[in-house]
Amino acid sequence: MMTADCFYYGTYTPKGYLSLATKTCFSSGKNYAVKEYRPSVKQKLFDEIKKELRCREYDFTDFRTDCGSGGIYSKRADFRIIDGTYCDFDKNVFEEICFDDFDGSDELIEKRKAAVQRAVRFLAACKCINNDMSRLDVPGIDIAKINRYSSRLWSQTGGKLKGNVGTEHKRFITCITSDGIEVNTRAFDACERVTVISDRTGACARLVTDRVRRYALSAGYDVISCLCPMNVEGGAEHIIIPDLHYGIFVNKYYHKADIQPCRKTFAGRFMVDGAENKNRMDFSFKAYKRLMQEVFSSLETVEYCDSELDKIPIKQNKGEMTGKVLQKLFLT
Repeated sequence: MMTADCFYYGTYTPKGYLSLATKTCFSSGKNYAVKEYRPSVKQKLFDEIKKELRCREYDFTDFRTDCGSGGIYSKRADFRIIDGTYCDFDKNVFEEICFDDFDGSDELIEKRKAAVQRAVRFLAACKCINNDMSRLDVPGIDIAKINRYSSRLWSQTGGKLKGNVGTEHKRFITCITSDGIEVNTRAFDACERVTVISDRTGACARLVTDRVRRYALSAGYDVISCLCPMNVEGGAEHIIIPDLHYGIFVNKYYHKADIQPCRKTFAGRFMVDGAENKNRMDFSFKAYKRLMQEVFSSLETVEYCDSELDKIPIKQNKGEMTGKVLQKLFLT
């Protein structure tokens, strides 16, 4: 069975930190954004909210990130509360709840901000290299082979026309952390059949994934599109079609996973013979790896700042503040 904690709802990207929790698909009657620099205080608040939801036997979505919870959404309780400390959100939609009440943190906050900006700059440089490698692969792709293979994959899923259009749900299974590229493949455990495409740049695999995604949506099946943090605008990198218990996972040079059972294929089968620039690719891979090491180093600084912020003494009664938030969520 697939659960919500199979996915990430926030990660760093070349355009900054992206939180899917702010998207309109999670809109509710009550929308709140918590502003609090201490990570532990926010986590305790979210833990109390989840505890209350479990006591009431309400279903909820935990907006999971690599650091814990990035917020909570409950359709039945009709509220959404997110960590709005660092992510961008619409102030016309979200009511701010400020927990901050301490002094002496400006230096740490500025140091954290500078580290994030540094990480984002290096991620943007990595994206340029990534795009360049994909561009080198594109001229050598045999589109006719891609189309035939995609059509065959869809026919093998057994999907039938439902007479309506499916819904696309965007999630992350890849997260950029200080420890490296973290990949959570547990969502694929619910799939009876998985196609794994090994593609160093992802240029071929993205075409296949997009075609199967469109087949499924037009046939009336919901699709979970797993976005690539390095290229969110590029659409789905991996997909899962829950009703058909089928998924496509792409192994690239910076994230690989051993998913069993699966049917593997290699991008080389879709390439025109000899259409390759090996020396240029090898140089790009090495440059990409060096730049990503700088990203990880910057995120280590972010983690250090967060741990230091947690050490600053708490002046206000946080239990009282938590009680007020719970009252907002459940009694208003």
